[in-house]
Amino acid sequence: MRPPPEPLLMAALRWLDILPSSGGVPRAQSLLTTHPGYSDLTPTQYATALSWLRDIGLMDVEASSAPSAMRLLAAIFEKAPPPWVQDADDRVRSSDELPSDIVSAGEAIGLHPEAVYQQLVSSWGKVDAALRAEVGTAGELALVELLRANPSARVDHVASWSDGFGYDIDFHLAGCRAHLEVKSSIRSGRFIAYLSRHEYTVMMRDSAWVLVTVRLTADHRVSGVGSVPREWITANAPADMGRFGTWATLKLEIPAEVVIDGIPELGQVDGMALPVWGATTAAP
Repeated sequence: MRPPPEPLLMAALRWLDILPSSGGVPRAQSLLTTHPGYSDLTPTQYATALSWLRDIGLMDVEASSAPSAMRLLAAIFEKAPPPWVQDADDRVRSSDELPSDIVSAGEAIGLHPEAVYQQLVSSWGKVDAALRAEVGTAGELALVELLRANPSARVDHVASWSDGFGYDIDFHLAGCRAHLEVKSSIRSGRFIAYLSRHEYTVMMRDSAWVLVTVRLTADHRVSGVGSVPREWITANAPADMGRFGTWATLKLEIPAEVVIDGIPELGQVDGMALPVWGATTAAP
């Protein structure tokens, strides 16, 4: 989705600036449509901007100390983000790498590209955290359902009631036991996984611990399941440089060729049909 047209952004900005002191929408609308200083935009453009502000929730939030222009830009990034925003941490490393349309949108509401970039960094963190939480839960639930296809297996979704285990699923079947830490993604290219220090510590001491990668479709159906060798994880984890400074979260960008199809630690379990990772995923 592209940013809204510049006239709509200008109209929306004026709404946000005027409303707090105008006494309500009718008086603000009267001012915007009759005052000579606002006549460069049409009543239709002001009405469209008001409708858009309602659609993105900016009319429902309490008064904010943030500048109106920054609130508008945050809403674009967080409520109706262009597709590139989900990979902004990799694609946009400075204001010079911002797409031209978002730079123009920022300029229309009085923001320098550096301010646009600063808001992008802030908004991307919120969007990414929310998406990771949603997709992560969906991936865990989908894998639990697949594992429970074998009625003889005991599958405990421990992450649904505690985050203290250092893994998400406790799997038992006959002589097979595995503690599965599930990382999920709906992206078709790069696979990013975040591992907490606690999860990493559990991996180092628990021989049953397995990092499982789950690819999901847009409607959260499983399209591929794989696992990552712990040797690769330890080889790519940072080292603490001193006792007063330790890392807390590990961000892993996992190459497709590293991921092993399925979950070999579970062996050949009858009744379980795990979609093969390599069958649906190509190297980015």
